[in-house]
Amino acid sequence: MATYYNPVKLYFGPGTLQQLSSIIQTTGVRRLLLLTGARSLKASGFLDLILAQLQDYELLLLDNVPSNPDVADIYRLRQAAAHFDYEAILAVGGGSVLDTAKALAAFKEHSLSDAEAVRQAINRQTYLDTPGRCPVWAVPTTAGTGSEVTPWATIWDKEAGLKYSIANNSLFPQFALVDPVLTQQLPPGLTASSALDALAHALEAYWSKNTNEIVRLYARQAMSQIVTCLQPLLRRPDDLTLRTQIAYGSLYAGLAFSNTKTTACHSISYPLTLQYGINHGVAVSLTLGGMLAKNEAALVAKDELFAALQITAADQLNDWIQSVYAQAGIPGRLRDYGITAEALPALVAKSYTPGRMDNNPVEVDKPFLLELLTAIL
Repeated sequence: MATYYNPVKLYFGPGTLQQLSSIIQTTGVRRLLLLTGARSLKASGFLDLILAQLQDYELLLLDNVPSNPDVADIYRLRQAAAHFDYEAILAVGGGSVLDTAKALAAFKEHSLSDAEAVRQAINRQTYLDTPGRCPVWAVPTTAGTGSEVTPWATIWDKEAGLKYSIANNSLFPQFALVDPVLTQQLPPGLTASSALDALAHALEAYWSKNTNEIVRLYARQAMSQIVTCLQPLLRRPDDLTLRTQIAYGSLYAGLAFSNTKTTACHSISYPLTLQYGINHGVAVSLTLGGMLAKNEAALVAKDELFAALQITAADQLNDWIQSVYAQAGIPGRLRDYGITAEALPALVAKSYTPGRMDNNPVEVDKPFLLELLTAIL
């Protein structure tokens, strides 16, 4: 029996952002916390458009959410909003902004004295004790994260060298507004890395131990959209039709892995991002081809999957990903990021994230992982 659950109400299409005020009016909420990143939304002019629609609301704007938020960032932002009793969080940005919103929602009613208290609250999952949390409203400005339709958030702990996941169905956003126009300002590297992150979400959902036919339908559609449209979009970045198709691909991928979680590629990516600063979408996609080959014997409906990826052999996926890197100006080898052969054993040791590596359909032992990383060095 296949089961599937996703409660997020979706508003999708070019120009949808202009309907934000009317959408919020249906909720009855009057006091909003608005979260954004530090630069791009303001530079694009979209922040002004959003603020113009929120003039009738009590509003606190925090426009300094960093990439890859740390436990210290969550504490800092929570303190900055502590004086304002917001009823909902409107998160406009990439995955880091959306994940931060979920973390703030999770801990809104908690007494947290410092970053260590945030760390302990995550590890002890005390956020599960407050189910009636304030809603999160998600407006993604990249096409790749999928966070607008998932119930978890990634929070980093740079001091401890760890990645945490906050997870609970109450953290599904109440609604997601996906306007592809918001992605038209993205540079080639971010366009490509975001789409590759979505491709990883789809592919890992497809082969996850938790997969089912509903998930695989979403995943195949996501892969087909991304593989068909990404390289043409990199050639024609102002093409709104292509931006829309990639946004659909990202959304379908999010809907797929919202019910499965990710697997080995994400598990391997975390130390690459934490220790070497490799962009998340790049870090997860570096091992997609190798893991497709590793998992090939365990794939359900392999021919349908390969058709969606537009390949006839597993090794062709890595060739395509490398061609995307080249087109977008993204370094495609580990050594390009300062990683040496001597560093690989330590990376291998840190690549086993519970709930991710053990969600892979085939066991990934350390000798294989060392071989995989050596191949992309």
